[in-house]
Amino acid sequence: MGPLFTQGTAADYHEGMLLVQMRDGGTPAGAGAVGGSAGKASGFAGQFGAGPSGGLSALSYYERAGLLSRVTPLARGRARFAGHTLVAGDDDADGSLVLGLADRAEGSAAATLRNVAGYGGARDGAKTSLVELARDEEVKPLQLALANDPNIASVSRVPIRYLAARPRSGDDSTIAAAPPPAASMWNLRAIRWAQARALAGFIEADNLKVAVLDSGVDLGHPDLASQVRGYTYAHPTTPGSSSDQDLIGHGTHVAGTIAAAINNNLGVNGICHCDLHVWKIFDDQPDFQFDGASGMFVYYVDPLMYRRALLDCVEENVAVVNLSIGGRGAPDLTEAGAFADLMANGTTVVAAMGNERGQGSPTSYPAAIAGVVAVGATGLEDRVTGFSNSGNHITIAAPGDAIWSTLPTYPGQTSWQAVQGSDGRWRQGKAETREVNYDAWRGTSMAAPHVTAAVALLLANGGARGPAAVRQALIAAADKVAGMNGAAFHPDYGYGRLNLEKLLQDARSAALGKAA
Repeated sequence: MGPLFTQGTAADYHEGMLLVQMRDGGTPAGAGAVGGSAGKASGFAGQFGAGPSGGLSALSYYERAGLLSRVTPLARGRARFAGHTLVAGDDDADGSLVLGLADRAEGSAAATLRNVAGYGGARDGAKTSLVELARDEEVKPLQLALANDPNIASVSRVPIRYLAARPRSGDDSTIAAAPPPAASMWNLRAIRWAQARALAGFIEADNLKVAVLDSGVDLGHPDLASQVRGYTYAHPTTPGSSSDQDLIGHGTHVAGTIAAAINNNLGVNGICHCDLHVWKIFDDQPDFQFDGASGMFVYYVDPLMYRRALLDCVEENVAVVNLSIGGRGAPDLTEAGAFADLMANGTTVVAAMGNERGQGSPTSYPAAIAGVVAVGATGLEDRVTGFSNSGNHITIAAPGDAIWSTLPTYPGQTSWQAVQGSDGRWRQGKAETREVNYDAWRGTSMAAPHVTAAVALLLANGGARGPAAVRQALIAAADKVAGMNGAAFHPDYGYGRLNLEKLLQDARSAALGKAA
């Protein structure tokens, strides 16, 4: 088996990073600028906190002292790096904000934050910038100083988010990655997929916009080529590079479960046809961090790409969002605000519960965010899997073990082995490669897209409108499996295992009742 995408012993927050959200407008650029030596970084909170823009003054000091690596606005546009200057002005050719240096005396970092605050067309989340510091120990004093600045709405550490699946490794698997006949896929039988599609008056979800925020998608996969209608992957304002390739394969697998071409005599069957859009939220050259539990260097969600994708989904009025990611760190204001905006717009958000059952099922976000449909995983015997997190915030369970789906047609890797050097430090070693074309993976990552596709079909067939009503419809239609011991709710299963046929039957009955 390949590495399990879990929290393990990974930290809850990224090292050396802060998310800073500005208030609208703010004091004129340059106000509160600090000249000369300002003292030690550890004294910033007290030294700069009392002024009209003490936090921004502290940030300028960090920049001059070489303690600041980068400030990148969440709003798309031409990013700035420490030592470079830009000017706030007209939108770029793609409609994104062009940022820049407003006052060299203040420092380009603080000026960039002010320019973001002055961008009147942005939602609150787009008034946020990612501040990266050279050393993690400098984060706390700067955070305190920024928190006391009246120009700043919030400042927070950046919670880590990662994938929630377990792939089979191409290196150690002796079973050819050839899927079974599409008609015999156990997971589709479990949710009564064929029976649901055979219902009288069944309507496909072609006009429902479904978003997958993940590691990308292989647009050239023969089972997906005609299914994906939108793909956002390019982020020229971030320091790394992001191609259209899904190197990890996770996003392609999730996309295939939702919408692989149906009955095309090829590979697997997806659950529905829909208006599928994918946002890549991983960089091709990520900042690998060592996970002590797995002994691997694992991929983490890129904080900027992820938050930009959430804001895009708000702006584009997406019907359903699939998030097969998780992490222990509580949401920052930008992440939480994006979820609140999504649900206020009528978007249903589906998220994986996480795969840390063996570590005590720690609470994982975004599944634990109020209003999110949190999904656990069941296996072939209709019982909770040995990895699926338990918790009172779970909504529903769905098949998540040995799930066959699409993988990129080109090679890639899910993680990297960690090798300890003579100096005791861990270094990136051999890649853990994955299969190509198709493979059976397990994880709550694989369970979540079953529910995402079911929600799309529910909405298409005249079912409940709004995330709260959708959640109640899923609950009412779920099967009470044996492991629930007759209870209406169980922290392993939520309110039961997904039953797509009953979900659509209930939707049809409700629609006919309204018509009558």
